[in-house]
Amino acid sequence: MDARNFLRRNIFLTAVLHGFNHNLLIFFKPLYPELAAYFNLYSVYELTTRLTLAYLGYGLSNLLAGIFAARLNLKKLLFAGMCLMSLSTIGMAFVGPGDYPLAVVLIFFMGLGGGVYHPASNTMITALAEERTGRSLGALSMGSALGFVLAPLIGTYLGRDLIGFKMLFLGSGLLALLFSIVFILFYRERWPSRHLAKAKQTSAPFPKIDYRRLWRVIALLLLPAIFKEIINWSYYEITPFWVTAGFSYGIGIEWVQLLAYLPGLVFQPLTGFLCDHFGSRRMAVLTLFLCGVGISLLVIPNLAFILFGLILFGIGMSSSTVANEAFMASLVTSHERPLIYGIVLSLALGAGGFLGGISGLVVDCFGKQVATGYILWFLIMACAIVLSLTSYLFIKKG
Repeated sequence: MDARNFLRRNIFLTAVLHGFNHNLLIFFKPLYPELAAYFNLYSVYELTTRLTLAYLGYGLSNLLAGIFAARLNLKKLLFAGMCLMSLSTIGMAFVGPGDYPLAVVLIFFMGLGGGVYHPASNTMITALAEERTGRSLGALSMGSALGFVLAPLIGTYLGRDLIGFKMLFLGSGLLALLFSIVFILFYRERWPSRHLAKAKQTSAPFPKIDYRRLWRVIALLLLPAIFKEIINWSYYEITPFWVTAGFSYGIGIEWVQLLAYLPGLVFQPLTGFLCDHFGSRRMAVLTLFLCGVGISLLVIPNLAFILFGLILFGIGMSSSTVANEAFMASLVTSHERPLIYGIVLSLALGAGGFLGGISGLVVDCFGKQVATGYILWFLIMACAIVLSLTSYLFIKKG
């Protein structure tokens, strides 16, 4: 196998696993009204502040994976995490209507298993493609985009309309588990023997880590990263109720949710290419700005503005993932990447995902049938993400 095919196969396997990882985090979001009825819950926040514990688990294992990555086999770590995520998903199929606390625990373990993904996969792939970091991460992120695109369709048409949420949890978990086995069998960590010279280059001694600079960079990256994740996950938490109340003006929940990542199938690889040619910092600022503008347009009660806002938000949200991760990779050596990915992504996903549950409280304050709560939340998030972009001005390379 030549070097190009070797890299393509590894990226393909890891990208598909990426799709399963993110699909399992959100495929049940369109079923929130059905889950609320099943567990006899009467407020939005009882779902959004409990089930967002998944992101707390996701962030915790992300952090631990990043800290201990140097001592662990990343391929096996990734496999073990996806197995835990898949088995917890399967367990949700057997939860009774009076077992909501058990469901919350299983959701937490779903996140705990899935959280090892980014420190492990991003480090493995960027170490194999140092000269094409942006494009490799762009290809890797297409898996997440596909997972995000399919999840609302699966939840709506398959789970809600055909087989019910229990069978959907069971089938989704089993498929993710089966592909995790495919991944562990066919992913190759080492270059083929004819490329050993290149492999030796990547395993050369690393310079000593400048922890003072690293912590400063991490602190500056955290602000936009956390607000990005708050917007991302709160969007999935409250849009089922936003749509049910009629504020999407005829756009169904499957389209409202998949438009956040449907553009990623085109714009994520394009963003990776642009990062390599024009700089990942510029692309990170631009994509997060588009995200803020897009979410702000959702407050305008007009179908054209809402549709345009959803598309703009989708382009910004999906593309910013690639741009931010490429920018992180450009700031540090491959030896430091598990740590920077682990800490930044863990705190962003953990804090951002969990705090996204506050959106349910804001909605409940005004009533889920009233537009005011949704409008207030979207405007706060738009302002927050745009203001957080000033952090990038103070981050220096080298």
